[in-house]
Amino acid sequence: MSTPALIGVAAFRGRYTARSIQLGEDPEVLVPLLRRIWTDTFGRDTDALAAALLARNWWSLAVNPKPRRWHRQPPIAGLGYPAVTGNDTIRQGSLREDLDGFDEWMYLLRPDQRLLVVYEATVHGRWLRHSVHHLDPVEDLFVTAPALDEGGPEMTVCTVCGAVDEIDHVEVPSMAGYGHDTATSCTRCGSSVATDPMFGAHLTRKPWPPHAPTTGDAKGGSR
Repeated sequence: MSTPALIGVAAFRGRYTARSIQLGEDPEVLVPLLRRIWTDTFGRDTDALAAALLARNWWSLAVNPKPRRWHRQPPIAGLGYPAVTGNDTIRQGSLREDLDGFDEWMYLLRPDQRLLVVYEATVHGRWLRHSVHHLDPVEDLFVTAPALDEGGPEMTVCTVCGAVDEIDHVEVPSMAGYGHDTATSCTRCGSSVATDPMFGAHLTRKPWPPHAPTTGDAKGGSR
C-alpha cells in the first residue's frame, strides 16, 4: 500500500538526512525495488545511489519510469518520478525525536555497510526499527551484520525477511548417538536451518511476504 515515506542516509548516533516519497511503499515492495535500482541503474555503487536519492524529493520510485502527461516534471531514468510540489526541503533529524508528520516508513542507507535499514512509525509517535536488509543478498539464511550504532553489538539478520535479532536457536544431543542436532529459526517469517551429524544442514526459506490472510486481519503497530 502506498503511503508517505522518507528515504535517505543514516549518520552517527541516530541522525539521518532524508527526502520524502509521496507514494512510498511497504518494505516488501520497496526493498526489492531499491535493490534493482542499485544494481541496474548505479552498478552497485551505493554512494551514487544515496546521492541521487538525496538530490530531490520524490513522487515515487521506479526502475523504468515512463513520461506521463499529467506529471509536470520529466522522470529520472532508472530512478523514478520527482515530486511535483514546489517544496524541495531536505530533512535532517534524529531517530530519537518525536514524529510530527504522516510518514509511515523511513528507509535509511548505510553505504559503507551496503545496508538498508527500515523503520516504521508507531502509535507512540516514535520510529521503531522494523528490519535490516543487505543490498546484495547472500545465500546464507542468517548473517552477522555490523552494529548500527558505533561500539554496539553485532546483529544477526534473517536474509529472507530482514528481521534483526529475532532468532531462536535450540541445540540438543543428537539421536544419531554423537554430536548435536541444532535448529535455528526466524520468529518473524519462520525460515529455519536444521543440522545433524549425519545429514548436515537442511535450510527452509519461507515465502516472504507471507500469503495474504483470508480474514483481512489489520496490520498492527503503525499509525
